[in-house]
Amino acid sequence: MATQSLYRRYRPRRFAELKGQEHVVRALREAVRTGREGQAYLFSGPRGTGKTTTARILAKVLNCTAPVDGEPCCECDSCLSVERGTSYDVHELDAASNNSVEDVRSLIDKVSLATPGRHKVYILDEVHMLGPGASAALLKVLEEPPPHVVFVLATTDPQRLKDTIRSRTQHLQFHLLPSDTLAEHLRWVADDAGIDIDSSVIDAALEQGGGSARDSLSALELLAATGGDVSDHIDLDEFVSAFVDTDTGRALAAVAHAVSMGHDPRTLTEHLLRHLRNLFLSLMAPELVQVRHDRLDELASLARALGAAGLVRSMERLGQALVEMRFAPDPRIMLEISLVQLTRDDTGDDTGALLARLERLERAVRDGSQRAPEPAAPVDPGTGKAVLGGRARRSAEVKATESAPTPATAAESTVPSSPTEVVPETPSAPVDLRRVIEVWESSVRAGLKPLVRALFSAGEFVGFDSPATARFRAPNPAHGARCSAHLAEVATALGRALGSEVTIVLDDTPETPATTATNTADSVEEPIDPTELVDVPPSDVPTPVDSITKAFPGAQVVERND
Repeated sequence: MATQSLYRRYRPRRFAELKGQEHVVRALREAVRTGREGQAYLFSGPRGTGKTTTARILAKVLNCTAPVDGEPCCECDSCLSVERGTSYDVHELDAASNNSVEDVRSLIDKVSLATPGRHKVYILDEVHMLGPGASAALLKVLEEPPPHVVFVLATTDPQRLKDTIRSRTQHLQFHLLPSDTLAEHLRWVADDAGIDIDSSVIDAALEQGGGSARDSLSALELLAATGGDVSDHIDLDEFVSAFVDTDTGRALAAVAHAVSMGHDPRTLTEHLLRHLRNLFLSLMAPELVQVRHDRLDELASLARALGAAGLVRSMERLGQALVEMRFAPDPRIMLEISLVQLTRDDTGDDTGALLARLERLERAVRDGSQRAPEPAAPVDPGTGKAVLGGRARRSAEVKATESAPTPATAAESTVPSSPTEVVPETPSAPVDLRRVIEVWESSVRAGLKPLVRALFSAGEFVGFDSPATARFRAPNPAHGARCSAHLAEVATALGRALGSEVTIVLDDTPETPATTATNTADSVEEPIDPTELVDVPPSDVPTPVDSITKAFPGAQVVERND
């Protein structure tokens, strides 16, 4: 005998057991409790969010012999027959396979017949699949249904229903489950089922489920069957890091590893697109990201490294690759070409590549005072490869030519070099922008609530004015509006760490590279010697054809004779 699936074994039996659909539960339970249930409902939402399960719970409570506060008892004969699927009061119809006019007319002929219970409930799943004639026949019975009949229409695409049908129903929309709620539910199911798993399995199931309770439980069951082995799980952050570092080889190696583990290139591209979307949302709307809150900080940090323009360009290019894969003999080639283009934007002349380069330059100017850029490794002109140990020698040359420490650098020597070290928080210490940023990064941000931490991680402190006013800049006005609701909480935490009261205000003034360079305390303008400016030989600049040929060893360039 086959083992019953987890999503069926742990299917909710009462309204109170539904997860993440409190608005639906509140509406239905109150309607049943007060005797004001409707005669036609429309349940819409993504797959695996509980539409059919909720319809069955509603059918149970409408015919339950001993309902309690709008909930079925789940013990009477009527409730048990509904759960077994043998009730004469509940009729389910799959509209995807029974979508003809004859099927709906057969249903209508049985509507007026009496049943043992108080209500006859008809559940029509995937109702948007009904044909035009069947929809017209359904509309007729929805206009004047018998008083003892209740219709529940379920669909994942309510826009395909006729407006006349939707107007005759009470429309309740189901949502994808929040990541924290779903993670807690998965842990409870695993404990109750006696499945021994760790947090990595939960994370993998959440990622595969995408907010759907049924899909997440199916993924959890599959992972449990393999002993919690997530070795075939692809680290999508590896691709994003390759985009940030413009490392073509790293991106292609990640593709090769994924394909060797049995992942289809098209599916891999879709997963990477979904991951990039989560990164983009972590900057713009963290509450919409379908991951655990304790991982939001990691996503936001990675998203800031690539930048909004880089994220949008990556999603556009991978979306285009998905379209091109339909006609490609080998979809993997289209994915690899896209990764080469995304990791070599220095050779591209399209608008997206130019915007990505511009954003990277602006970010380098803005962060130049906080982190010195690593010197580039010298390249052997004969082989085109980096000289072994060249970067270390160049760093030594730069240090040898540095002048004596300036007062600014002497002051910097008192700042802890490790991000884990915290400056003693005493009221006597002077408070300026540098100290605000230091205390914020080392101790304050990590102690905030997950959502508040994610919101403020996307912005930065840009100034400190007298009296004790810190100016915070959000990435956009919409994000700033969300941050404004938590300013008092963040100001209290920051003031406690600094040892004095601090007020935080939102800075809406656009920041330019020029103002950043002049307003940063530790940025030093370096003079430029015109005699050191030389033209780069054209032969040293690789063309796009050279880059692709180098990325695909053995490839040949074929000249076209049009």
